[in-house]
Amino acid sequence: MQLIVILLATVSILTFLSGAIVFFGASKGDRVRSAWYFAAAIFATAWMASIATFMVATPDRANVIGWHVNWTFISAIFLDTAFLGYGAWQKKYGKIATLLFLSLGLMVSLAIALDPSSLYSDVILINTGNSVTMRMGPVYFSYIAFFGAIVPVIISVFFHQFLKSRSKCKRGGDIITMISFAISSTIVLIVNLILPLLNNWTLIWLGPLALAVTILGVYYTILRYRMLNLSSIWLRIFSYIVMIASIAIIYMIIFSMIFAALFCGSTPSTEVIVLNFIMILIFITLIPALNTLMTHIRSLIMGQDPNKEQK
Repeated sequence: MQLIVILLATVSILTFLSGAIVFFGASKGDRVRSAWYFAAAIFATAWMASIATFMVATPDRANVIGWHVNWTFISAIFLDTAFLGYGAWQKKYGKIATLLFLSLGLMVSLAIALDPSSLYSDVILINTGNSVTMRMGPVYFSYIAFFGAIVPVIISVFFHQFLKSRSKCKRGGDIITMISFAISSTIVLIVNLILPLLNNWTLIWLGPLALAVTILGVYYTILRYRMLNLSSIWLRIFSYIVMIASIAIIYMIIFSMIFAALFCGSTPSTEVIVLNFIMILIFITLIPALNTLMTHIRSLIMGQDPNKEQK
């Protein structure tokens, strides 16, 4: 569980930074579209944080966990709405569709915020796994219908742009964004909507991690196909952040697997995980200095001038 929370925290930070860098690094012509992406990143970060908080909540926090549960449902609505704005706002039909779903999302969100019992009847916090008892009713079916409608619309928007565009780069960016969003949406649909309906909340953490597929997919299109005009310094900053986060995540997964194998399936404590996470981040940031040091050591051994070798 601790590893999952660490991974969710890493992905949520990466998500927020990606939105901020895209927004502040975009040119004036892409500022509105980048603002929609930043909004999607903010709500995605809130969604991930709410899920992580719910998963580790203890019975003594029952009085405040309801707020996190409500925000989990509400932030997901605005996440998809903002992503629709990112993909479609440049077109007239896109503005109409975005405003329509924004209005529908506001109505469903207000219904959840004003009367949470209309969506779920109970929040169960136990050691074997936290869960929420969903309540079948108009609000629940409206919530499901919202996502059942907006997800195909988002995919259709990128597919339509793919068919209409004459630019090879634009077509490549649209198809990658469409596929990555379809993959993550399918996983979220299964583990965050269908399985909870069957009272299975054990895999809800997969949804936020799957969302990273879309985030990295969009970033790749910005980097490879210049879907948005970003300054090179912002691209370098985000590339370095992505590299650090990816290495850290892979390392933590491998570390936990080895720890479980050595200690008969037990999981490392939170302190051990946090310490390893900090150490790997420190090691990654020191890689440039280590490369320089190795160059000088190799030069001393070979009897060469390091400055000439670098040239």
